Amino acid sequence: MKRMNRYSLCWLVLLLVLFEGCEKDEPMGYIGRPGFYFNGNEFSYSFAENPWKTVDTVMLPVIITGKLENYARTLKAEVVKDSSTATENMYQLLEGTLGENQSEGFIPVVLNYVSSLDDITVTLKIQAVANDDFQELDLVFPSCRLNFTAKIMKPFNWSQLQYFFGTYSTRWWRFIMEKCERTSLPFWDDLWSPIPNPDPSKYNMSYYEMSNLQEMIRQELRNYNRNSLTGPLTHDDGDLAGQQVVMPAPY
Repeated sequence: MKRMNRYSLCWLVLLLVLFEGCEKDEPMGYIGRPGFYFNGNEFSYSFAENPWKTVDTVMLPVIITGKLENYARTLKAEVVKDSSTATENMYQLLEGTLGENQSEGFIPVVLNYVSSLDDITVTLKIQAVANDDFQELDLVFPSCRLNFTAKIMKPFNWSQLQYFFGTYSTRWWRFIMEKCERTSLPFWDDLWSPIPNPDPSKYNMSYYEMSNLQEMIRQELRNYNRNSLTGPLTHDDGDLAGQQVVMPAPY
């Protein structure tokens, strides 16, 4: 019995030591150096989505590391010119501001329409830059590419639209825009998407609006295929070029 009591006392002391050590370390946790990275490595914009604009601003989303601070901080980046095709009259890269106690922010890029964008797509490679607020940059996406044009191009949020409309092609997207009488469908599935909404103020269309548009487009596609003299609507480019457009089941 004495031996059992001695063993029990030893185990109790050991557990208390371990508990005390964990209790002391817990408030510190792992914080890491303050840094930031882009929330994605490629973004796109087309003036075809907003044909009435000659200047527009793209907000590139970023995520920070390190602890939150109760003051605003600055996010800096630069254009890697030898990896970019856009000319200086087409853009202006601005500093971003991270609000107090925020873990996500944006870096604004002002884009200028020029007539050559009607025929070409240009690229900006944008690299995160260290400053007094953020020193750690060797993270997930320390740089990103921004492709922009005035031609019709795959919307940045097609990863969200594909659940309603399926595979992208230029002809299919043009058909959707014409029937909806819209140049963009700013929907983002904030509930189920594994990719966080990069700009809630822009991607604010509701699921119910998208569901209604999906059914309307489904009916318009049926009517087109029924009345077309050249056969059903087909994809003109992309992964399914030459194949018939097929819509997914209701999302």
